[in-house]
Amino acid sequence: MWLTGFERSTLGPELARQGAALVADPHPEQNFFQRSDNYSLALRGVVAQTVSSFGLHSDYHRPSDEISKIDFPFMTRSINSMVKPIQWLSNSRFRPSWLPGHAPAR
Repeated sequence: MWLTGFERSTLGPELARQGAALVADPHPEQNFFQRSDNYSLALRGVVAQTVSSFGLHSDYHRPSDEISKIDFPFMTRSINSMVKPIQWLSNSRFRPSWLPGHAPAR
């Protein structure tokens, strides 16, 4: 899986260190970070990023996109890789922050 804005904050790298199968956004030219629903929160200083999966096939989010295109074993492994890191995050004192010069600008 990948995290939008991975290189902007401490969140993605720390979750990856905790075992999450997360990498940087492989599609930076598509500006998924800025296009996400949570970008308005990011503009207010909240570290608000989106976890996404690989598999942007040619009909992604189009009427022809069907459930048969989902790789359920991959999704299961990916989601499972997030369980312990998210539990760690909720139980730790770690607070994600924007890296210097990488917070979204209004």
